[in-house]
Amino acid sequence: MSPTSRELLLAYRWPAAVVVSSVVLAATAIQILSKPIPIRIEGGLQVDKLVLPASVTIRSNEPLPVAVREDVVITGTTPLAVQGQVRVGGEVQANVRSIETPVQVNAAVSVNETVNVNGKVNVGGKVTVEGNVGAKVKPTLLPLPLP
Repeated sequence: MSPTSRELLLAYRWPAAVVVSSVVLAATAIQILSKPIPIRIEGGLQVDKLVLPASVTIRSNEPLPVAVREDVVITGTTPLAVQGQVRVGGEVQANVRSIETPVQVNAAVSVNETVNVNGKVNVGGKVTVEGNVGAKVKPTLLPLPLP
């Protein structure tokens, strides 16, 4: 009794269907899982520790409140917009290209390079200058302070 081609097709139709459906499911899973899964977080999020990766990319339509308790390095090509108060404790090392709003500093500041100021500077307190100072001062005649 030799099997005919019709009998072979009937015998192998279920195994063939399982193999074909597995291939289709695998291709669909690869398509879906190759893209990042968007997650919307309602409310707050507190991260105690980042293990791996050491960096996190967050896209948001509105500003996010951030509180940092450990050392942080911020890098990137886009400017980091900061709104509201920033409280810093400890030593700060910064390389700043521009500041668009007034800045109030309530601590000792030392500058080791040339500083160009276009605008008004208010100094309330004692200023100690060491070295040569080149300054242009507009003279005034009156009123003179009385001794």
